Amino acid sequence: MSSEFLSGVEYPHPFDELVVELCDSAGRHLCIQSPRLDHEVFDSGDLVRAISALARRSRQTEVRILINDSRPLVTRGHRLVALTRRLPTSVRIRKLAEHPDWNGETVVIRDHDGVLYKPGGADHEGFCEPDSRASTRRHLDLFNDLWRYSVEDIELRALSM
Repeated sequence: MSSEFLSGVEYPHPFDELVVELCDSAGRHLCIQSPRLDHEVFDSGDLVRAISALARRSRQTEVRILINDSRPLVTRGHRLVALTRRLPTSVRIRKLAEHPDWNGETVVIRDHDGVLYKPGGADHEGFCEPDSRASTRRHLDLFNDLWRYSVEDIELRALSM
């Protein structure tokens, strides 16, 4: 992955490729914040392979996925949901229905130094900062705050795929 700041990243493509690149380059931590965990971006074999490899790399590895609407995952199924069922201690999905600080943005955070971000709303392009500790820290702090208010979604746990 290039270490340059990228702006104007189109969603869902090439945003989806950058998600996989961030995951492939992660050492121990990956956080994904996506309102619906869009199938076009997050339901890919390449991403599942990358997250599975990351999760199996170390016992200290942690992949946290935060959503606010599980209906599309329940009705259509999702490869990342299936992965959380196979690796429940390393890969977790939680739900946060509403929070005043989450405005529908999609964020992927790698370790403590890489972030891919798309503001809420369909008319925005994203940006990628693969080597910015300051930007990553801001996004990670917000993610951690939102994670504290989130809950496990029983429908996702019981989902048979």
